[in-house]
Amino acid sequence: MPKDQQENGRRVAVVGGGISGLTAALRLRLLGHDVELIEADETLGGRFGVGRLGDRAVMTGGKNIGRRYETFRWFTSELGVDSYESFGYNASRVKDGRVLTLDSERRGQTLRNIRRMGSPRDLARLAAMAVRIRADASNRFLGSRYFGRISRRHDNAPLASYFGPELTDALIRPMVIRNNGAEPDEVYPGTFGTNLAMLLDHYDQLSGGIQPALDAMAERVRVRAGARVERLVRDRRGHVSGLAISEAGAPAEIHDYAGVVLATPAHATAAIVAETEPAMAERLRGVRYFPSTVVLVEYDQPIFTSDVRALAMDDGPCSNAGSYGKEERHIVRYTYSGNRGGRLVDPTPERIDKLTTESEALLVKHLGAPRATRLNTLTKHWPAAYSGYLPHHPVFLRRLHEDVVSLPGLELAGDYLQGVSIEACARSGRAAAGRLAAHLGGAAR
Repeated sequence: MPKDQQENGRRVAVVGGGISGLTAALRLRLLGHDVELIEADETLGGRFGVGRLGDRAVMTGGKNIGRRYETFRWFTSELGVDSYESFGYNASRVKDGRVLTLDSERRGQTLRNIRRMGSPRDLARLAAMAVRIRADASNRFLGSRYFGRISRRHDNAPLASYFGPELTDALIRPMVIRNNGAEPDEVYPGTFGTNLAMLLDHYDQLSGGIQPALDAMAERVRVRAGARVERLVRDRRGHVSGLAISEAGAPAEIHDYAGVVLATPAHATAAIVAETEPAMAERLRGVRYFPSTVVLVEYDQPIFTSDVRALAMDDGPCSNAGSYGKEERHIVRYTYSGNRGGRLVDPTPERIDKLTTESEALLVKHLGAPRATRLNTLTKHWPAAYSGYLPHHPVFLRRLHEDVVSLPGLELAGDYLQGVSIEACARSGRAAAGRLAAHLGGAAR
């Protein structure tokens, strides 16, 4: 713990070692609080998905950092881990036998290709949303006024009904599959701003991956890994005063805290609050989550080119295949999500080998990719990888806020509050920490 940071705050807990929890823990620590970061897994990182491919550290989860990701870049800067390299936005789609590429460094080409994907009416709707997102940053996240109006008018039917079938198939489906793991008939127009905003950014990647930031966090705060939080503890006033925590499968013990941030997915948060707040738990259980399996494969030669670095597919089980880095096109990330991805429950090595072979054949068919030799493979499966939100999500957020206000000492953060992007999760964590610090009497900054 740095010597120049004096403990002048209270002992607080942050539950969840993903980006929401990491950001909340860092801000509370900077505000002088004694922070304990509690994570059920043995390692931090959550859906960054840290792992090893052969002898190199990799991330199987989110790793692209938008130029507009101000909160996440604040997080890495505070930790002294702020070396980035450009990755851009490069995604392709096959339409009528033609590869259409969207590339953040080729705006003219991207606009022409988008025009080929849908009707004038649908493109006008899409453009109107894009203009609003560029004009007001709040429209990049859940619960904005503009998308709240869209939600009230159109969330009685899914996104597949808002846009026509041509644009839905060519552009909308790849976007929501990639960001939510959901099909267009499983998400709603009122949350679509979070998807479209990601198309309007340019992306970098951390030069050394996320692990240096995770190591720096472990030096800043106490980390209780491999610990499962079973329930909230409230005092006689009704304030949240602690947590019941089980470690290594042992019976849960009560740990006292002045305040708690639950920075976990909605379903995990529901399990923690269920005993003391059953109505709140039921509300949280309504948020849908979708599975995903990611397979990283290292080959003996590049699979993609510098012009085409990713391909969305719907004629096989793989929803998207893309190069790991701008110059690491010999490492391919295969994502299996959505209905056509089979929504794998138990991705055995035999099943993964079969799926990868099928996906490789599609890259050969569509892109003329070489028939390369696999050198190393890493598989990561998340039973609940992505939040798909809810129809009329702003109403859910308002009612959840009322639930939390009635529980002094508790704040929430996570992918269901502002969005699933790394930036949205970071923003939710920083905001939750600020609110908790204000409750405890500290100056939130």
